[in-house]
Amino acid sequence: MEYTLSLSRARAALQAHGLLLEAPGCPQELIFPAITYDSRNVAPGSLFVCKGLNFRPEYLQSALQQGAACYLAQQRYAPSAPALLVSDARRALSVLAAEYYGRPAEQLTLIGLTGTKGKTTTTYFIKSILDVALGRRTAVLSTVEMYTGGQSAEAHLTTPESLELQQCFADTLAHGIRHLTMEVSSQAYKQQRVYGVPFTAGLFLNLSEDHIGPLEHENFEDYFRCKLQLMKNCRVAVICRGTDRFEEIRSTAERCAERVLVCGEDPSCDLWMEDIRKQDPGFSFTVCDGRSRRDYRIAMEGRFNVANALAAITVTRALGIGEDAIAAGIADVTVPGRMNVLKKDGRTVIVDYAHNFLSFTALFCSLRQDYPGAPIKVLCGCPGHKNQKRRVDIGRLCGQYADFVYLTAEDPGFEDPAEICREMAGYIAEYHRRCVILPDRTTAVETAIAELLPGELLILAGKGEEDYQKVQGRYDFYESDLAIARRCLGL
Repeated sequence: MEYTLSLSRARAALQAHGLLLEAPGCPQELIFPAITYDSRNVAPGSLFVCKGLNFRPEYLQSALQQGAACYLAQQRYAPSAPALLVSDARRALSVLAAEYYGRPAEQLTLIGLTGTKGKTTTTYFIKSILDVALGRRTAVLSTVEMYTGGQSAEAHLTTPESLELQQCFADTLAHGIRHLTMEVSSQAYKQQRVYGVPFTAGLFLNLSEDHIGPLEHENFEDYFRCKLQLMKNCRVAVICRGTDRFEEIRSTAERCAERVLVCGEDPSCDLWMEDIRKQDPGFSFTVCDGRSRRDYRIAMEGRFNVANALAAITVTRALGIGEDAIAAGIADVTVPGRMNVLKKDGRTVIVDYAHNFLSFTALFCSLRQDYPGAPIKVLCGCPGHKNQKRRVDIGRLCGQYADFVYLTAEDPGFEDPAEICREMAGYIAEYHRRCVILPDRTTAVETAIAELLPGELLILAGKGEEDYQKVQGRYDFYESDLAIARRCLGL
């Protein structure tokens, strides 16, 4: 399907959002066949958007030389070219991307999830329930994949850039799909990727300090404020009772959403869970709403995933999905790289995406409860140029809970992975735990599994099924923790 955007429509949309300052050099009308912010992808007649920390004026010159008809920016870079000057280029891009694709989000049942941990697993619980209830595969945008009705594609951002996001919405409709479940990161709101997106339902899972740093959020309040935006932009708000800052989140939701539901372990919640029973695999549990009780089961390990399942149940019940479809939908969900348990010859390897304070804490506490007395080894690292506090938190948590630690590369970026590991080792040493530094992740995983003894538990944390490492601005191939573990165990 071909899309276009007229200059008059673009101006009207920008004016409606209070973004347009002036339009010097613009004619009465233009028809843009494309919008882009990448000078390598300019087609004749395009609208070129100047945005982002990496923008350089020479990119605009290149775009104009390739035939861009107009540019959008916060200042006038090329006085001789038609321009749309705006107060916020990122917001403007979100507005125009939606207009270009015909505001597709308005025609979708759109479910958004935010939280410090559990977004991906809960997204797949919800998606699976919708698949069962509707009798077809529904759309999903997650850390793991992007599926809008065609071929499933690997994701590199939790939430795509606004132009790609609106294309995903349009592709979903073009494939006859009307339901889409997506993760909404704090960065998505900070960078205005989801500005103006109307969510049918929004879920706030939990909150803990994360993503604080020069390239992310300047402080925790900024991180929290960005996550809170989802509660201001959804018709139905669902909040997990155990989250930090619960009262502020609920107060915001009650001011902005048409309906607010709370789920958790307390009978004061709209839906609460009780009687959690360990099974093999997974758990069974009972959900109550004050009028009725219903038993459910999940195949996923990790007691924290019962809370994720409850959140998914609450969201889909609010959307009118029946309890039988919900029970069938959550029963056998597995998520690549999330609590994947591999067993061989009495040895247990768990591959999980745990990568911050909240997820490591939940993982360690769950495993200590479900594998009492088992020695726990963990393999992990920390990303380069991101939240420095993670290195402190994860190092100390490993020191508290693990019996042995393998430190290795985890998306080091432009930093030396060995130096990141040495920094983490200092915090592990506070608890007098043993650790070894093996910067090459493939070697580290192979070594950890080779040294694993019967009765021991090994956690491969932080990468899951990701088959790349972010190194020096590149995405370098990496076999993935899950694939290496299966190979080494002969599974």
